[in-house]
Amino acid sequence: MSEKTEAFIISKEESGDSSYVVTFYSKLFGKINLFVKSARTSKKRFQGKLESGNLYDIEFIKAKKLGSLDSLIKIDINDENRFINFDKDISIFQALILEAINKFEINEQPNFEIYEILKFFSLNINSDLKIKKIKIAIKTLNKYLKILGIQPSIKKCYKCKKNMLSIRYFDLKNGGNVCLKCKSNNNASIFNLKSPINIKKLGNNYESLEILLFLISRFCEYHSGKIFNSVKYLRTT
Repeated sequence: MSEKTEAFIISKEESGDSSYVVTFYSKLFGKINLFVKSARTSKKRFQGKLESGNLYDIEFIKAKKLGSLDSLIKIDINDENRFINFDKDISIFQALILEAINKFEINEQPNFEIYEILKFFSLNINSDLKIKKIKIAIKTLNKYLKILGIQPSIKKCYKCKKNMLSIRYFDLKNGGNVCLKCKSNNNASIFNLKSPINIKKLGNNYESLEILLFLISRFCEYHSGKIFNSVKYLRTT
């Protein structure tokens, strides 16, 4: 018996000489790994249909042996899919979002909110405005971290809850923006920014948004315990 669902591709790896193992985040089953036999040689069935970030209608069959992967048997572009423009910034932002979900999520633990976050990103990321694209990336990542219950504080000190005018110290371990009074001098997980980010002007300053995205990405790395390949392409402090 086969299963059908809508799903985004979040990663794929080669398997053997001609196949792939593709990781999807699906509407009904959450994160799933599917074996795609002869994907690199079967042009009729899979050519152009295994691209990361796209929304697909998929059909798969359950593995008969315990420990074996389920197998993808059919895949088609979903009617709601929005093809993402070929753009360096968008490619980096997309890779970051997909990598975060792949690193944090456990297989077969569905969460409709996470599926909707991927749809939000897909529907809104295409833009000619650099500042709009990075704002969508930050918003998407923050929404995801909020679902996980680990969203970092940006506008307030995470500890004393004081409203902050800027980001000077960012604590990766304990929760984001932290004031000088609450900052621990012996905490190796604190970023000390050479040039503080003005929070009031943050929305109109692309360079500040780049640094903020980098900080949130490093926050993701810290809390997942894993290195994100996409982070090396972001602007650093």
